Amino acid sequence: MNSIRNKQRLLRLLKYLYINTDEDHPVTTKELVEIFSEENANAGRKTVKDDIDVLVDEGYDIVTNKSYYNSFFMGSREFELPELKLLIDAVSSSRFITKEKSDILIRKLSGFASKYDAEKLVRHIYTAERLKSANAGIYYIVDRITDSINEEKKVRFQYSDYTAEKVKVLRHDGELYVVSPYALIWDDNHYYMVGYYDKREDINVFRVDRINGLEISDERAVVAPASFNIDDFAQQVFNMFTGEKQEVVLECHNDLMKSVIDQFGEDVVTWKITADAFRTKAYVCTSQTFYSWVFQFAGKMKLVSPGPVVEEYKKMLEKALMHMSL
Repeated sequence: MNSIRNKQRLLRLLKYLYINTDEDHPVTTKELVEIFSEENANAGRKTVKDDIDVLVDEGYDIVTNKSYYNSFFMGSREFELPELKLLIDAVSSSRFITKEKSDILIRKLSGFASKYDAEKLVRHIYTAERLKSANAGIYYIVDRITDSINEEKKVRFQYSDYTAEKVKVLRHDGELYVVSPYALIWDDNHYYMVGYYDKREDINVFRVDRINGLEISDERAVVAPASFNIDDFAQQVFNMFTGEKQEVVLECHNDLMKSVIDQFGEDVVTWKITADAFRTKAYVCTSQTFYSWVFQFAGKMKLVSPGPVVEEYKKMLEKALMHMSL
């Protein structure tokens, strides 16, 4: 019975030091004796010292400040404060994680610090222009995709699209997609699944936050071609927009609402101009990559303003046509 009580006391001591102490907030032997007395743990000064020694021998970095009433604090933890700040900022700014899940993850990460440092970590969290996903299932879809890759199994799911009114609907009347996943890629604040799509008999890319009801199949996945290299594929498919950021107005065919939302988020400003077209206003980095993104829609998207950006785009097109005629 005493052995069990001793173990419980050690765990309580470790937990208390981990949560309540750091370099600026040590706890004295006297205070620990009083705390354990309140919990009926029957710990005197010698017991506290012996317990601290046991934890130190087990590898815990508990620092002792020598004095009449020695004081103690947890010296180091799994993560340093700047590391936790980096992780929390990444979670906070991630668009694929819902606000609710972000809050849960931030609380968990804060638990790796003392309660005093945890307050510092979360006090000033703010991410400008933050766009958070509304799909709470993404977190678990990523987990299932990872399992399917490890198990070399196909997955089945439905895929979402958007109408011209920005209403989310299932593509192809809810048709089931059957895919052999090869990799998950993080790009521009979104997760993408790369895999072999049975229907098209080719490797395709699917944005994870538009996947619905994903299930792992019992069917074995199609083996990736020997020539397939995920690094080369990612370089070809995913591009980061770099350049001067400014507001542009784009005129788009209704079919492109999905692409506009994919790129700029569901909060992007849009308005109808005809029965078949709408305009959108967004801040973009005006670079060749952006112009190429506009060009890929084969006339269904055009730049309206500002004038200098429109002229730059025209020059790029003229240059491309000139090279084609050579």
